[in-house]
Amino acid sequence: MFSAAFWPAASVGVAVLAVVLTTFLLSRQVRQMEHERNALAMLEAIKRLTDPRIVEIFDRLRDVNERYTTDVDIRERYHGSTDERDFLVVGQYIETVSCLARRRVLDASLLCDAVGMALRRRWETIRPFVERQRQIEDNPYILENFEWIARFSNWWKEEPRPKGDRNYDPRQFGAM
Repeated sequence: MFSAAFWPAASVGVAVLAVVLTTFLLSRQVRQMEHERNALAMLEAIKRLTDPRIVEIFDRLRDVNERYTTDVDIRERYHGSTDERDFLVVGQYIETVSCLARRRVLDASLLCDAVGMALRRRWETIRPFVERQRQIEDNPYILENFEWIARFSNWWKEEPRPKGDRNYDPRQFGAM
């Protein structure tokens, strides 16, 4: 029925088909794993940004600029203070997450959709002091990534959402 040359050719065809199918399925699996990894990283970032310790620190930093009324106060009293330790934690938590978003390791727009208002408010809480500290220390990079994510969030909240995406359609839920 089939010639002797058919079977080797058929087995090669089946092997090639198996390789192509396996490659396709593995690429889908890798893409799915990448989405899961990104989602876990985003959830961890949001957890860090909303950590009760951070909330408490920003409560303490609310009037930091008023505690150091002059530049001399910052130079003489800030180093070694509770405020300096609080800013170190802010750097560890928020600056790190903001840096990852700025470098596109994390999706900045997703981060801002989730916790943008908190980021903007927290930045405004410390912005006057940070600006003074940058001048005093002649270092414009102090908490620059935090400032960037707050500014990005401010821009993002005004950015039009994707047209045609039903999740952004104001009529999505009808008359509910």
